[in-house]
Amino acid sequence: MAPSTRVPGVPLQPGMTVRDYTITDFRRKSRLGYSHGVMTIREKANTQLAPVELLAPTMSMSLSRDGRAFGKSDAYSHLPPPEPHVPAYVHLDREVLRYDAYFKEAVHESRLENYRVRRVLIYFYLLDGTLQISEPKVENSGMPQGESKGSVFLSRQVVPKAGGGGNLTAADLLVGSNVEIFGRTFRLADADRHTRELLASRGIELAPPEPLPLDPYNAKRQADKEQVLRTQRYFRPRAYEDDLTRYASAKFGAAATALAPDRLREFLQNDRKVLRFFLAWDDRASLYGELRPFILHYYLQDDTAEVLEVRRANSGRDPFPAFVKKSKLAKDIDTLIRTDAPTTHTTQLIDRSGRVDPASMRYFSPDDFAVGGEIVVYERPFFIYGCDEFTREWYAQHKGKHFEDIPVEFEPNEKRAQMEVPPPLPLGMGDDEDSLSSFIYLMPKPHHKDAKKMMDNDRKIMRFMARLDSTEPEDSERVFVIKVYLADDTIAVFEPPQKNSGLVGGKFLERGAVKNAQTGGRFGAADFYTGARVRLNGFEFALFQADEFTLAYMEAHPDIFPMSNPEYVLDELRQAVAAEPAKLDELEAALGAADLGGEFSGFARYEPFQAALSHAGFELHEQPLITLMRYFHIVHDSVGAVDFKAVLRAIAA
Repeated sequence: MAPSTRVPGVPLQPGMTVRDYTITDFRRKSRLGYSHGVMTIREKANTQLAPVELLAPTMSMSLSRDGRAFGKSDAYSHLPPPEPHVPAYVHLDREVLRYDAYFKEAVHESRLENYRVRRVLIYFYLLDGTLQISEPKVENSGMPQGESKGSVFLSRQVVPKAGGGGNLTAADLLVGSNVEIFGRTFRLADADRHTRELLASRGIELAPPEPLPLDPYNAKRQADKEQVLRTQRYFRPRAYEDDLTRYASAKFGAAATALAPDRLREFLQNDRKVLRFFLAWDDRASLYGELRPFILHYYLQDDTAEVLEVRRANSGRDPFPAFVKKSKLAKDIDTLIRTDAPTTHTTQLIDRSGRVDPASMRYFSPDDFAVGGEIVVYERPFFIYGCDEFTREWYAQHKGKHFEDIPVEFEPNEKRAQMEVPPPLPLGMGDDEDSLSSFIYLMPKPHHKDAKKMMDNDRKIMRFMARLDSTEPEDSERVFVIKVYLADDTIAVFEPPQKNSGLVGGKFLERGAVKNAQTGGRFGAADFYTGARVRLNGFEFALFQADEFTLAYMEAHPDIFPMSNPEYVLDELRQAVAAEPAKLDELEAALGAADLGGEFSGFARYEPFQAALSHAGFELHEQPLITLMRYFHIVHDSVGAVDFKAVLRAIAA
């Protein structure tokens, strides 16, 4: 069946569409594809996602390959181009234009008002060209308002233009213009800062903001309300507002409740109005005391107050929900403690003697608070050093007081001397880290392991041959294999069995972390090299040989094993020659005598090369000597040798 096509200007209703019978390809086009090697979504031909197409009706622009818009004058050529190959759904993600607007709604069945002015917020999403309208909440409006589900004025959707010709774009939303949306005309009065900057970067300057008109009905109601209050105070003053009226009412036997202020009226007027003060309690005079911050909330609706403690990181204090819970804050706590029960008058209490104590019901009021003053709450002095903006405006309007915050430093620069407790000795169960964890934490935590190091060095083991450094004759012929596991720096020692030695070979030291008695830490891979002496659990080992993997690994990581770095060894030889230049001639003569060819061919075996270095006064450790011979190793007549000519050139360089 041929698809239906909507005729412009005709309602979209059954029977109002025309079928296009010329279409023969009914396949659904795929919107997924590749652009410059990046998988993207193919936009439709009439899409309105790109910034240039959104603003095309307002200025003449061309689109470059990277998707940036430039005018004919190339006014924005100095700006850096955006990242290449960025799809529109990534470049325009979370880009929203926000406008303050209003519309006038006609009221037909009321003689008090002809129309209402309703303020709305218009959001235009550049990602997909959709538009959303929400109406801010107004008290006692009787209409669903806000941005919650079910109360939004217009849900997010694509809005067609009133006269046809496509959908609304960002170019149609200009400050100071009228926009018709589904039969209602909205006046755009202002835009937020982000919207103005975004459009200005594309060459569109929005008009200055317009003032929102007042609703005549609400303005008249507010004026009538103020007039009634002024008239009532003048002709019919209330007892709590006028001393003479209160005296006359009390003389004629009026109840105490009639003489008291109207609590319900005060509650409704001061609902959700809270005074907020910032307090400081200086308790440094006591042992372990400090200067602590607090916050006081005074609720005007019922004259209650609460004091909250400000939580600070690593303060060492439990996070209590409130220092003083919400209640009437008494000035004299001793009188309240002695109180038995209130009388019929809400302003008086009876103490244990049976006499009325009028002063026992004295509570804190807004007149008792001032920035720079001090209040006593439950026998604790609090200094008021600041307040919030609402509190500052409320006091300036109702009390004629102007407050300025006072800076208070709660954390001085100097640090207190803290007692350091050394960790106890290991318990002998588990690793040393387990014992230390039980000392640091109340609830022991497992030791954190370096997962990356374990994965990179999995199954990598350094092997050394070693002997016991002992004066006992039976230990002189014993040979051990020391394994260093690079994944976790654990060590294992194995003794190969020897016939007729009288000693049982096998496992000498179980694999595990071994503590270095000299440094106090654990043995690491850097502590093992040829010629090193290590003490493992009280046994002194002298390392005299390493396998090929170990030597190659040490040479590949000169930052961990500096003695396996040929440049390090040559620098040591150069420093010795710089101190005594004659050593170089002695070394050359000694190497000439050890030459394999006999005519200074430049090759010498390992033992004669080592002897020549010792004869010339170059005393090298075993590991640097092995590094030097491996670096200048050469095979001469099927015999391993050292190219000492290259050694001499490197030293003289």
